[in-house]
Amino acid sequence: MWLTTVIVLIAVFELPLLGRAEEPSASDQTLSLETFDADQPRSFPSQWAVRGDEATAKAVYSVAEEGGNRFLRAYADHQDVQIGISRSIKPKQFPALQWRWRVKQLPTGADERSEKTNDSAAGVYVVFDNSYLPRAIKYVWSSTLPVGTRMQSPVYWRSRVVVLQSGAARVGEWQQEVINYYQDYKDFFGEEPKKVIGIAILTDSDTTKSIAEADYDDFSLLTAGALAIAQTKSKAVQIAPAMVGRQ
Repeated sequence: MWLTTVIVLIAVFELPLLGRAEEPSASDQTLSLETFDADQPRSFPSQWAVRGDEATAKAVYSVAEEGGNRFLRAYADHQDVQIGISRSIKPKQFPALQWRWRVKQLPTGADERSEKTNDSAAGVYVVFDNSYLPRAIKYVWSSTLPVGTRMQSPVYWRSRVVVLQSGAARVGEWQQEVINYYQDYKDFFGEEPKKVIGIAILTDSDTTKSIAEADYDDFSLLTAGALAIAQTKSKAVQIAPAMVGRQ
């Protein structure tokens, strides 16, 4: 299973950089990665690459519109397909990632600690270093694990998992996340990240043989200054219990 995960990441991020703008200046506070506003409703997002079967990916992921706002909708019925957007980012310049997501249906019986139940209603990966043997941090909306859980992935030893949201209490509500992936990388791997090569999304329900549904929107990178402002405004406090699982 870990080999499959590696192939997934390589398949997404070995592609040429898609739609990459000129490198932003250090004075910029935020850098928008994706709003989905340029894509038509019911279409597959044009800047995103697919790993594996393209037809399956287009069945799972499509742009939707609600109240004049466009976003990405994911509906996985016993399916597991990942999509990604390639970007070359200097972590020190933009150490944080911000986005919004909304879970509409949790995969039944999912638990990210086990390969046999490793489904998440919503997952966002930050992928580092290179496309051949990448490191990754996956931020998830879990069905069962407590918020703040931090662990090694059960399917790929160079990937770590952080639970940002959990359970059904906020199902159907948009939640904004701001994560300091630069610090998380140092905490997990004990060294500075070399570079970010892209981000990926995965809503899956294949191992639990159920249905998972989630929406994603407004991905942007933040400077350290913008991160400090966002954290000040945030009412949520992320807890950080000790890592569980293998070290």
